[in-house]
Amino acid sequence: MAVSIAGRDSWSDDTWAYLNDPRMPAMEHGWKLHVSTRPGELDAVTRLVLPVLSRHVCHAKFARDPETLRRLNSGAASAGAVGKAITVYPLAGTVAALARELAAALRDREGPQVVSDRRVDPRAPVYYRYGPFTGDYRTGRSGRLESVMTGPDGRIFDGLATGRYRCPPWAEDPFATGPAPAGAPAAPALGGGRYAVTAGIARTPRGNVYRAFDRDLGRPVIVKQARAYVGEEASGADARHHLRNEHAVLTALDGVPGVPRALDYFAHQTDEYLVTTSCGDRDLRREVLRDGPYRDDGTRPERSLSGLAARLLAILDAVHARGVVVRDLKPDNVVLDGPDRAVHLVDFGTSERHGTGPGGATPGYTAPVLPATGPAAPADDHYALGATLFFAATGLDPVIVDADRATNRDRTLACLADALPGDAHRNVRAAITGLLGFDPAVRTATADRLRTGTPEPAPARGPARRTGPLRIDDDLLDEVIAHTAAYCAVEAEAITDPVRAARLHVPTSLDVYGGSSGLGLELLHHTHRPHVREAVTALARWTADQSRDLPPGFYTGRTGVALFLAEAGVETRLREGPEPGLPERAPDGGPPEADLIAGAAGIGLGCLLLSRYALRTGDPGAAGRHLAVAAGCARMLASGAARLTPAGPDTPGSAALREGLAHGEAGVVSFLLAYGARTGDPDAVARSERAAARLAAVTPDVLAAAAAPGATRRYGSWCRGLAGIGAVHLQAAGELGNPRHLDLARRAARACAALAPRMPLVTQCCGLAGVGDLLVDVAEATGEEEFRDGAETVARLVLNRSGGTPARPVLPDTGLARPSATWAGGSAGVLAFFRRLRDRGGPRLGTAS
Repeated sequence: MAVSIAGRDSWSDDTWAYLNDPRMPAMEHGWKLHVSTRPGELDAVTRLVLPVLSRHVCHAKFARDPETLRRLNSGAASAGAVGKAITVYPLAGTVAALARELAAALRDREGPQVVSDRRVDPRAPVYYRYGPFTGDYRTGRSGRLESVMTGPDGRIFDGLATGRYRCPPWAEDPFATGPAPAGAPAAPALGGGRYAVTAGIARTPRGNVYRAFDRDLGRPVIVKQARAYVGEEASGADARHHLRNEHAVLTALDGVPGVPRALDYFAHQTDEYLVTTSCGDRDLRREVLRDGPYRDDGTRPERSLSGLAARLLAILDAVHARGVVVRDLKPDNVVLDGPDRAVHLVDFGTSERHGTGPGGATPGYTAPVLPATGPAAPADDHYALGATLFFAATGLDPVIVDADRATNRDRTLACLADALPGDAHRNVRAAITGLLGFDPAVRTATADRLRTGTPEPAPARGPARRTGPLRIDDDLLDEVIAHTAAYCAVEAEAITDPVRAARLHVPTSLDVYGGSSGLGLELLHHTHRPHVREAVTALARWTADQSRDLPPGFYTGRTGVALFLAEAGVETRLREGPEPGLPERAPDGGPPEADLIAGAAGIGLGCLLLSRYALRTGDPGAAGRHLAVAAGCARMLASGAARLTPAGPDTPGSAALREGLAHGEAGVVSFLLAYGARTGDPDAVARSERAAARLAAVTPDVLAAAAAPGATRRYGSWCRGLAGIGAVHLQAAGELGNPRHLDLARRAARACAALAPRMPLVTQCCGLAGVGDLLVDVAEATGEEEFRDGAETVARLVLNRSGGTPARPVLPDTGLARPSATWAGGSAGVLAFFRRLRDRGGPRLGTAS
């Protein structure tokens, strides 16, 4: 679709058609408008909007075509993208007048609700919010990319659109006074006041799910919303069509044990709502992540895997007997209630009744076997049952990163063998293997055996798989490293491609954690390989040329960027100057952060590394400046001027946040140890000894918690768990010569090795690569084969979670569905582990010893 206004610049990319007004001054953020519409109405709405924009100074962008808008309105990209067919960036002070004109031109037009915005007029699909115009993006302390807006008082606000309206404290709502309505009208109580909402269950682009109290019947209920025009298909069906289908299916299933009853269905404005009985307060996914996997070892009979399988299969049998195929059985839709864990199935929006339904599938659960055309069959639900039991037994979702379904299924079964090895679990493995067969007859036969409790006579039929565990040797590691380094180099080249950069809605970040610097720092270890040196040099130059407002942190700010540029031999030209500084005060005006990711400990550690590099290259002046910043960080930590952000009370799944490396005490100890060793200052060494002793005093409690039956797998992570804490104890053992720390490092490594089969991510942060690095380091420090064997086992686990072939893996990022090249959440961090495993140690990012 071509858009044009005389005197304005126009161009387009894969998603947007742009109009820029040369009279518009540069504005980093401000009030902006969104026009919502349906894909079939995009051209007509654009023709109405263009004359209005021609009378105002503003920039604008338009969804490129109806199919692009259909994708945006599906919510697949993000909840914040839904409905944003046209975005207008007005001149400061003109947003209200422009909005009124647009609302008048679009009166009574329809479009999805823009959940991140407020509505200008209840009768027009025009919305507003305060947000970024040009955008300044950086990685936040949690590792999530943030759109940074800095207010006139220096306060920082994340400008990324979310599933709710947010406004920075310095911005005054231009619609709060005067004749224009002040945002969306207040909605009446649900169902005309019958349903009092008590809690939220889920917030999704298609609609929210609430717990509520039915005032008429005097009991708790579930209220499920379907937003109009969201997820609209070419046929015109949208989220409401799925909810109507669910209502019809539940009506047909009325009286089936383990299925909620449909109680009411009503509309409010254009949205529709389904009310059902409440089946419980926890789902299978949350329970497994909180309390650990299901087992048949007799230790917790109430959490028997075979018992769960029997109860789920009984519900499926009853559902199938009514002519319904569920199509969306997965851990999130298995609800447990009461002390006996009564099992229920919920969410029948994509279900088929007598061969008819709206379609849809979940990757890894139903998608691998559902037919492209034609009705689903009960055997398709049996595949989803196998995938759900796999999750219950392992805490892992099925592998989905490969384009080939057989590769994904075989890797999933390899993960099952890792988590449940030996003859004791043979029947469980055989049952799940049979249910995950691609032959419907095999799945049906396996379900029959589960009903009767008949043991599997032999492994289920199917394509041949590897027998025995994959052997990790130097030849395989060489191939994996060469392949992964080549992939990372290609991704580095792509970052520097200006054509690709112009098509990105969010620019590539520069930091170590999730951006160009972390990727580059690992690639610097591979410059002997073809094309890597050229790629990393270009990446460093590109990084240096960016004009970004970066915070001073090491993993998420300019200290880490400066280290990459120094190691790459490229002069920095970042806006904030070439050299790191002391940590800033918190955005709320509180004391500076002390942690390793963004605060004083990380800045100090980065400056020690920069100082060491400067001495190595013959620049004592720079070395002294960096060492002075590190000294300032040490003083801030010693005086309490910089403080760790309180983790708050422990909650299930929080693991060792207070003691962890990234955001807790272990990160501070790591810097203090490195600073004391570097300076030799007696007071600094004494402070590091005391800090390490405090960490040693609490570590046994963390180890005990990690060994509990319901321990969350996060206890194994690098950022918040024992992989990071153990690394600091190993550092303390080396710097202080105290054998207690070496013993704690050993114990931490053993605990992480035990948790590793349950860890779904292959990545450095929160994943297997961080565990593997600890095992490599403990193996080298102790010379004990136990830890070398453990590191090789982790390497096998990584390859079993990946696509491709063992020698040429496709390493999934934290979303599990595709690869990326970042250090914390992608292939660069995994590459570092494989390199260090092959080399029996070697440089590790973030260590100054």
